[in-house]
This record gives sequence, structure tokens and C-alpha cells, in this order.
Amino acid sequence: TTTNIAQTYIAAKFVGIAACTTCHSGGLATPMTKPWSQTAHAQIFTAGINGGSGTTGANCLPCHTVGYDVNATVANGGFSSLMKQLSWTWPTKLQAGNWDAVPSALQNVANIQCENCHGPGSEHANFGGSTLAISVPNNSGACNRCHNAPTHHIKSTEWYASRHAVTTRDPSGAGRESCVGCHTGPGFIQRTQGAKITDTTYRSIDCGTCHEPHGATSPDGAAHIVRTLNKVTLADGTVVKNGGTGLICMNCHQARQNAATYTANTAGSSRYGAHHGPQADMLQGANAVNYGKKIPSSAHAYVVDDTCVTCHMQATATTDAAFLNAGGHTFKPSFTDAKGNKVELLKACQGCHGEEITTFNFPLFDYNNDGTTDGVQTEVQKLMDQLSTLLPPNNNVKTALTIDSTWTNQQLKAAYNWQFVHDDGSLGVHNMAYTIGILKASIADLTKK
Repeated sequence: TTTNIAQTYIAAKFVGIAACTTCHSGGLATPMTKPWSQTAHAQIFTAGINGGSGTTGANCLPCHTVGYDVNATVANGGFSSLMKQLSWTWPTKLQAGNWDAVPSALQNVANIQCENCHGPGSEHANFGGSTLAISVPNNSGACNRCHNAPTHHIKSTEWYASRHAVTTRDPSGAGRESCVGCHTGPGFIQRTQGAKITDTTYRSIDCGTCHEPHGATSPDGAAHIVRTLNKVTLADGTVVKNGGTGLICMNCHQARQNAATYTANTAGSSRYGAHHGPQADMLQGANAVNYGKKIPSSAHAYVVDDTCVTCHMQATATTDAAFLNAGGHTFKPSFTDAKGNKVELLKACQGCHGEEITTFNFPLFDYNNDGTTDGVQTEVQKLMDQLSTLLPPNNNVKTALTIDSTWTNQQLKAAYNWQFVHDDGSLGVHNMAYTIGILKASIADLTKK
């Protein structure tokens, strides 16, 4: 059998921001250039050549201008081609006024613009705006070309070391509309737009998932073109308004159930629980089983301005062992090095707890009343072990509970709290008071006479 496959190649030239603005400023098409004009992308060459932060030399031009390719053999309208035609050279001194001296034709293709990501647009612009005549990136490839160049441009390099980059495909595909809102890039985008989720195709949690490449969708997110920083409502009705840039994380890192309603009406099974990742609930001290008690909460949710981001996205120096392994877009507060040593990012902790803190697992109180004051995470693990021994099949379980339909409602409520702490993953660091409170309340309920 013979199969014929046709492929169409469209050759185009670079046209610059002026042509894009004709339609995409809000007139004939989506107003993309206006929010873009407020981003660092739109200013990086301009600010740098004037002596500010941004482009610092000619070696930056391949990423910070449109169509820069010194190997091009045709006049393609890109920055390097026009530089040659106009005999323009990079100034020897970066100072105010340099930008104004740049020829207008070069200004039109300077900074990081539409065509850096979408490719040359002359055919798209001149022949009806067809999306077939231009590239439409649907993954992080367009970002990675520039943001994957250590030691200074490392965001993509860090992201490759994150679990977001390798998110499972299982919760994608037809019938998974309720899952993809968190488990895939396209699903999350539709969710934040308030649209009915129809795209169930798989794509990792990549750059375009959390960042709107054309510009911020809300004033609060302008600095990092964060897609949404709207308030977040947890499953029990708790509304989080003041989470800073960490609000975008809380959209997904929360329990999917109202604990009180769920534990009162759900039978035990292998799928029983809060679902993985209830970090926002834990940080807020909300939505676990409280047994009618007022469970205290730690202050992290109120004193850490950007909540999740402050601790999980700390910057690391190039000389730091954690560089590219933790912090930044790895979203990891720690990592284990080649020798098996755990390296923890503690700067965010030390700002409040003092520089004497040398580990997350620092001693504070004897929470489990065994006569020894261990590190706080060790204390939490001991309480979890104590709780697990009170649950079927009556053994010390550290990694998972095997829940089935024979478990009583009393046991299921305690199991919910055990899973809530386990799946939070911080062993109390996110909210020590609430963690200790719900574990002790669960133990007390199971041992009451």
C-alpha cells in the first residue's frame, strides 16, 4: 500500500510590532499587544541599551530582538539583517538616549515580540490573518529557546527538574474533564478563564499554563505575567484572598472535598481521601476533620507575603549546591545530593525563625509527649505512626493506608486526617499547629472511653 503525505511550507519575512499592532491592539482581533507592552519582554532591549537592566551586549541580541540570525543569506526583515543594511552597531556605552538613536526600522523589531514566539508574520499579516500562515506554540518550546541557558537564564532548566514537567497522563483524555483542570496545561487555562472545560488533551504543566505569554490577565500578576491571582475558594468554602503570587498554586494544590460532608457520607475504598496535594487547606488551617473543636493554626498563611512562592521558589546562587536542583521553577524546597545528603533552602525560614535554624526539622516542643523533644517533623511523624496503629490492620504505616468498605465512620474520619497530613507533604512545616491539632484530635477520638 502506498500513502501520499503532503506538507506545505510557508516562507515569510519578519514584519515587527507595528504590523502586529494593526490588528492585535483591540481593533480587528484580540487585544494582545496592549498587555504585552507592559511586560518585561516588551522593554528588555529598550531598558538595557539605555543603561538599565536588560540587554547588556550584542551577545544578548539573538533572544532580545526579532529574527536575529547572522547566518541568514537573505534580507528577511529581522534585526540582524536590518543591522547590516543600516550599518548600525551596538553602542560602546549604555546610557540614556541610546534607544532614541536606534533607527525606527530597528526599533520595530527590537525587544521580545510576537514573532519571537510565532515566527515571521508577513504572510499572516498580509493575507487575511490566517493562523495557518504563522506558528502557534502549544508547549514550552518557544520559551525554552531562551530560558534554558544557564547560568543566567534558568527558568526552563529548573522546570525540567520539577514534577510539573513530568505530570502523569492518566488524568487526561475523554471523560477526564473534571481532572484536566489541574492535571494538564490546556485544562488549567480553560479553568482559569471560567470556561467550560472541553480540551482534555495531554500537556504538561508548562510555562504557558501558569503564565499568560501576551501579558498579565490581572494587575497583581503584571510583574511575572502570572495567568491568574484571583481569590481562591477551597472546597469547604474558605476563601483565600491574600496569598500573593502563591494564589495561582492554590487553584490546584487543595483538597477536592469538603471534609465534613465527605467523611459523613462516604464509604471506605481504595480511593477514599482528600485527593493528593491539600497544601492550600493545610496552610489556611481549614477543611480537615475537626471533631467539633476549634483547631489552632500557625501564622505562615498571614506573615509570608507570597505564601507558596516565597518558600518553594527561592533563588539560589550559581555556587550553591541547590542551584538548578531546588528553588526557582523546580518548586522544591530541598533536594538530595549525589552523596545522599539532604540540602534544604532555609533563607525564607531564617527571616523569621533566625539564622540558628539549620534544618526544617528543628526542635520546638515534645508534641507527642514521649519525654523527648525531637525535630518538629519527627514529632509529627511519631504522631502519624501512633494514629496509624489505631487503624486497621493495626500496624505502623508510614507511606499509605489500605482502606476498604469494612472501616467504620470513626476510623474513616481519622484516616482522612492521616491522609491529609501525609499528602500535604511538609510534615507540619506548612502549618504546625493545625497539623498537631488534627492528629491529636483523631487519636483522642479513637481512644476515647
